[in-house]
Formats: sequence, structure tokens, C-alpha cells
Amino acid sequence: MHLSKSELGALAVFCSYFSIIGGLFLLIFRNLPRSASWGSKAYVFVALTVASFAHTWFYMFSFMAWSFTNYEQSKSTPSTGILIERMSKWLLDTSLFEQAWASVCFGKVNWWWSQQLCLYTVGAWTIFLATTGRRHQVKIVWAYMVLGQLVAISVASNLFYLALVLAGPPRPSTRPSNQWAPLSLWVPVLVSLATVARSPFTDEHTFLPNLLLMHLLIVVPLLVSDSLFNSPQKSLLSMRTSTLNILVFVVAFALHARATMNVLGDQELSVSEFAASAWRILHSHPAQSSIGWDVIWTSISFVVWGILEARTAVYVLLATPLVSVGVLAPHALRPRDEEFQEKKGV
Repeated sequence: MHLSKSELGALAVFCSYFSIIGGLFLLIFRNLPRSASWGSKAYVFVALTVASFAHTWFYMFSFMAWSFTNYEQSKSTPSTGILIERMSKWLLDTSLFEQAWASVCFGKVNWWWSQQLCLYTVGAWTIFLATTGRRHQVKIVWAYMVLGQLVAISVASNLFYLALVLAGPPRPSTRPSNQWAPLSLWVPVLVSLATVARSPFTDEHTFLPNLLLMHLLIVVPLLVSDSLFNSPQKSLLSMRTSTLNILVFVVAFALHARATMNVLGDQELSVSEFAASAWRILHSHPAQSSIGWDVIWTSISFVVWGILEARTAVYVLLATPLVSVGVLAPHALRPRDEEFQEKKGV
């Protein structure tokens, strides 16, 4: 067996990807609250974590197998050599990240599925991690975001819900908490939403930079100092967290409505025909299935969290499958008014 330095590098990157995932899982599990008792709610989110991981990654491995087979079939000469040599050539000549995302972003129904996950992630979930995570003193909140981007948002969401359940209610404070979103939160969120809006209009030159910007920006709010979030007073460049959630809701609603109307108007579909088309596209490509089912599992977990912990209005939960988790989550996951009230003498 002879592998070039480039092929060895490609294999190293591929192996590092799985090593980083394993490291993130280990880091998160090691930092879960230890003193809490594991009640039924905790086991619910463990079960949802396992189920969403197994389902989405069945399709992720199917995508990798499809990509490998497609690469070898596209070669003019038949494939020879041992498997690791063939894999090294495939990895060297194939950008899996770009290939997967291109498969789920181009096509109006494809983007209808994928945009929902993007809107949820860059909007409500980023705010939720940055504010609620700090309020409950969940450690390494950035790891949940990175894991979500590398594995599945539904998996990371369920692990974060688990961390919140184990952390229990936050300690009563004599001052408001997370009432103001600092510049380091609201700017990345709003710019990331702009990249989501831009995605359907990108081409082969602008697609990847736009996608990478979307992924990188939303990690920033989770890395900044906690002191920026714990200040009880407004700073010059801060924004009310409630205002930020409203802005995210309005933008997400507009973008999801646009994507839906693009599908309905372009193909002149009835509602039932639209549902059938969405289901067909969901299973049209393994990468699309992985992203689409990630949307579905994220929505399921969001509804379960709303029932068990968030005191979410029933109408919001019932509307989730119809309106999209990316649209409703900014309302449902927002900090409650009572969380901003002073609690003295407790």
C-alpha cells in the first residue's frame, strides 16, 4: 500500500472529524451536572438523543456510501486496490461538506426543508444557548453548538435540554439576568439570518463562503465572557433580549413564508400535493434525508421540551409541524418575564 502525503492528509482529516465528535460527546457528558438526580424527564431527553442520533446518522453514513460509490462510478477506469487506498483518493477529490450542503440547498423543496433547520439554529437556538445556558450555569455551551453543526442539531438540542433538566431551576437572583443581549450576541444572530436569506441566491463561487460564515458566526456569542451577559444594566450597544427574539421571529416567518410560496407558486401545488412533494424530496437523497429528519427530530424535541419544561402555549406546540420550529421557537424559547423580576429575600 502506498499513499501520497495528500492522501494521508485527507484520511487524517476524515478521522479527525470523528475524533472531534467523540471528544465533544465526552466533554459534554463530563460537564453535565453531577449532583442532580435523574428523573423521568432526564431519561426522556436521553432517549430522544439516542433516537435522533441513530436516525440522522443512518442517513449520514448512507450519504458517505453514496458519495464514495458515485465517485468511483464517475472515474473512467475501474477501481482497483485495497479499500483504504480507494477511500483516500475519494476523500482527496471530494469535498463532503460542500457536496452534502449543495444537495440540500439547491432545489426549492430541498431548501424549504433545510432553511427550517438553519433558521432555528442561527436564531432561537443560538439565543437560547447564550442566555438560558448561562442563566442555568450550564458549562461549555459552545460545545453544544459545535456538536450540533458536526452531528445534528436535534442531538445537540436534546443534550442541552438534558443539561438544563439536570441543572434544575436557576438560583434566585436579586437582579435581572439576560435581559440585555450584548453586541456579541445580536450582531452574529442577525448577520447569520442574512446569510440564510442569501443562500438561495448563491452560486458556485459564493455558496461555500456564505455557508461557512453562517456556521462560524453563531459560535461567537457562546465564546465571549459571561460578564457581558450578566450585567443588569443596558449598555450602549446592547439590545433587549425580547426585542431580539421578536426580530428573529419576524425574519424567520418572512423567510419561511417566502420559501413556502416559492414552492406552491412555482409548481401550482395544492396543500396535499405540497405535502407529498415534501415527503418525496425528504427521501430523494441521503444528505437531504439526514437534514430533513434532523428538522423533524428537532421539532419533536422542541415540542417535548415545551410540554415538560417551558410552559409553552398549547397552540404553539400544535402549530409546530405546520408553521416550522424555526419560526415558533423564538417565541417559545424566549426568557419569561418573571425571569427578569427581582427576587429578594429568597
